[in-house]
Amino acid sequence: MTQEIRAHGQDRQDAGLDAVVWGSCPAGTGWFWMARHTAWDGTVRRTAHGWRETRDDATREGAAAARRLAAGTRAQVFLRRRAAEYALRILLEESGAAAARRPAPR
Repeated sequence: MTQEIRAHGQDRQDAGLDAVVWGSCPAGTGWFWMARHTAWDGTVRRTAHGWRETRDDATREGAAAARRLAAGTRAQVFLRRRAAEYALRILLEESGAAAARRPAPR
């Protein structure tokens, strides 16, 4: 078995499991939450995100979304704040790019 195979966990019992990553992070005056279901082959299956006023509300919403995305699948669930920060950054970059493509109001 090669080091690369061991590094990707393909010799373990959990090989072939999907992953659900979720988290929350501060966003302006509120909190951003996200959840992402990724298949074992790296394909993103489903995502969910949103904003809440408090950290507790965002944590509850993110955890609930992770449970919904993982339901009925063989998946490991991971809490990652950095994933939420990255998802928020990408979302803001995409919305800024979309705004730049919109025609100016007349």
